Amino acid sequence: MQTLNYTIGNWRAEAHVEEVETGKLMAVISVMNEKGALQGTSQHTVVFDHEQGRDQGEETKILVQRLLRDRYGL
Repeated sequence: MQTLNYTIGNWRAEAHVEEVETGKLMAVISVMNEKGALQGTSQHTVVFDHEQGRDQGEETKILVQRLLRDRYGL
């Protein structure tokens, strides 16, 4: 399992990423405000396709950015 941390605007996200099967990653993402407080329904579990040869960190960052934009209005 890999833990990745992101700061996007006033939000912080921590993603625990692991491969669940060949070509599939699971990310458990916790979202916190700038003070480190968890936000309501702030934990999200997402399974997504991993493109072979692509950086897992970059794929997860795109996923986190999309989640923050869609769910928290960034």
